[in-house]
Formats: sequence, structure tokens, C-alpha cells
Amino acid sequence: MGKEIDARLKQLALEAQRYPKKSKQRQRALAKLLSAISRSGKLTHPYPGQFQGFYQDIYAEGKQRLFCHICERIDEYDSQREVLQWANFLFKRRFFVEAAREVMPTVPKGVNQKQIIRLTIEDLDKNNPYSVNSQLTPTLSQEIIHFLELDPEGIFKETYAAKNPKANFRFLALQIISGYSWKEIAEQLGMKIPTLSSFYQRSLVKFAPKFKEYLLVDT
Repeated sequence: MGKEIDARLKQLALEAQRYPKKSKQRQRALAKLLSAISRSGKLTHPYPGQFQGFYQDIYAEGKQRLFCHICERIDEYDSQREVLQWANFLFKRRFFVEAAREVMPTVPKGVNQKQIIRLTIEDLDKNNPYSVNSQLTPTLSQEIIHFLELDPEGIFKETYAAKNPKANFRFLALQIISGYSWKEIAEQLGMKIPTLSSFYQRSLVKFAPKFKEYLLVDT
């Protein structure tokens, strides 16, 4: 099966090389090639277990960069190598690393960026510096959403990134809970991912006591 996949990918890559640049024939061949790479399930997943909470966004961004590179530089492909060897080498050594630098927030000097774990709202109980013996409600997500939407003091909406009121903590948190990626949110706001992600992390820590207080129930 693996040899069949390699043969098919090589055929598509060589076919794309035969057509003139920017021609419709080359574009169609490249589209088939990229689709076949995705469907093969053989595209590498670099550095597993690292970049917790950020990995999916980094992977998607890195893959997009890799595919753009393949389209622009398909003539650099050497048929002596398998297509997946070429693609996986570029992905791991270049495009995943570039994507990580784009997606990950800026961290203090001396901190190993690969070991950073994104703090989520669900982690607030564990990370709350004012830890007390408590019990969270069974419907944690619903309670958090309700608290964010209610925003009784108005502080979630009034706290925003880079002088952009639309990029407020309330909006970002609700988007994240709804399953939107940082890439989608950044495009919607016209801002950079690291700016939003760093602001979001700082805000989670800042508001941890507020969430803790709201989610406490009598035992």
C-alpha cells in the first residue's frame, strides 16, 4: 500500500512539472497532488506531545505553508526521492517551526517555548493561585458560558487587546469555547495570532479568581 501511494504521488508531481507554470493543467495536477498527500495519512506530525493546546493551530498553519511551497516550488522536487520524504522533511525542519513561531505567544527569555501549555478555562480550578477546597458544578461549560455572557461587572468586555475593543476577553473566550481556532479568530479581527493568544492567556490568569468565586458551590 505504501509503495502504491509513493508511486501515485510521484506520478502526480512529475505530471505537474511537465506543464507550464501557472497553467490550468499544472494547477489541476497540483490540486490532485495535495489532495493525495492529505488523504495518504502519511504526512508527518512533528514533535508529538509538545505545544499542548497550540498543536492543532500550529499544524494547520504549517501544513498550509508547506502546500503553498509545493505549489510554488514543485520544479525543485527531485524524482530520486519520494514525494512524502521531500514534503515531510520540509514540514518538520522548516514549515512547522515557522508556524510555531507565528502561533505561539511571546514568552519570557529563558523559558522553553516547546514546554508551554495553553491555559484553558477548564484548567482555571487547577491553576487558580487562590486555591481553596471547592467543588465545581457538573455543568461547568454551561456555567462558564453563562458567566461570560452575563459579565455582571462588565470587566470581560472592557478588557481588550491592542486597543481593539472588538478583541475583548469576553468575545475571545466565547469564540474559543465554541471551537473556533486562533487562525479563524485572528482573521476575523484582523490581528496577529500571538497578540491575541498572549492577551487571552494573561486574561485567564487575571480573571481566575473571578471564575473561581462564581463557580464555587456549597458542599
